[in-house]
Amino acid sequence: MKVVIAIATTDAALRAYVSNKRDLIVPPEATAKGYLREANARFSVQILAIDKALTPAELGKWLGRLAVTTDGLILLIDQNYRHLAADYEDAYFVASLPEPHGKIIQNYIRSVLAPILHHFSFYSQRFDNLNNQRILLLPLDIFLADDLQLLRARMTHNKMQPSFSQHIDELVAALRQRAGPKTKTRYKTVYLKDDRPLYFRYGPEEHAVVETTPPPHHAKCWHNSLFRFGRAYNPRRHHNVDDASDPTSVHGDFTGCHGQVFTANGDSHLNVFPNGYL
Repeated sequence: MKVVIAIATTDAALRAYVSNKRDLIVPPEATAKGYLREANARFSVQILAIDKALTPAELGKWLGRLAVTTDGLILLIDQNYRHLAADYEDAYFVASLPEPHGKIIQNYIRSVLAPILHHFSFYSQRFDNLNNQRILLLPLDIFLADDLQLLRARMTHNKMQPSFSQHIDELVAALRQRAGPKTKTRYKTVYLKDDRPLYFRYGPEEHAVVETTPPPHHAKCWHNSLFRFGRAYNPRRHHNVDDASDPTSVHGDFTGCHGQVFTANGDSHLNVFPNGYL
């Protein structure tokens, strides 16, 4: 598994250190055992200089160039500039770089990277499980469930809070309780049921194609069509969504990949991609 560690910072000394020590940045203990060793994780460290003129679009273009050649992407960005990554929080494993406050750079970067890699390793191991993956790839603005929004918050701005591993497992387990067949049919196909209720089944078809070309799409539509919380996924797979009626007839308003509203008026089913394109 190839993993990019993208470091975006205003700190010239930090950039210089990372540039000179790219091959030594990852703490050896991070890959000595456990998931990252088993996955044969290979790290590439990339650097971006931040200044006051940097825009979210420019940050996105840089991340996009890195994303096309990797299986995992961790973004470390100065905490005072994290707002620039707002559109990319759902796609990548984003974490803030705190102020060094006079720390020795070698010790500082190690203290930052060690817990981030630990959390990324835990999440990646869960993501590789296909039963978990259909939960982790639910469309975040379409599948209605409080636990999914808690999972989203935990995997974005709250990922470095204590008890990360335990909380992620609890939230995934709670969402898994929504799995089951439709009660009014003779078929035993397993779905995930949201609060409407609508029934979501991920894959295995790959006949539909996600659209991300601007306009009307935004940059985040493309990023979210390829990655979820730092891990790449198959962009051809989507969720089949319908209801419990016979024949199925889906009604309602749905928030799409860039905030657009799609209205279903009796559709037999919807093809919904993880990024929210439908």
